[in-house]
Amino acid sequence: MSAPDTNIERQENNHKPALLGIRGAVIFGVVMIVLMIAFTMSRGEAPSSETLIGDEAEQTMERSGADGVTVDSYKPGTNESN
Repeated sequence: MSAPDTNIERQENNHKPALLGIRGAVIFGVVMIVLMIAFTMSRGEAPSSETLIGDEAEQTMERSGADGVTVDSYKPGTNESN
């Protein structure tokens, strides 16, 4: 069932402050996301030749135990470490 008296112009004038607030919040959110992306990209660094990526890092960690210390070969997502 629709409202009996719908005057769009009057309703738009009555709701103008709320609509401006919503519009301002959306613009603020978009600006914050753009700034976050720009800041993240500007602070990023290219990996050097010494940077270990993926499996290389795991293999190095397993082999780099101190003398007399056993290194667990625990795999994430499992309940056992043996």
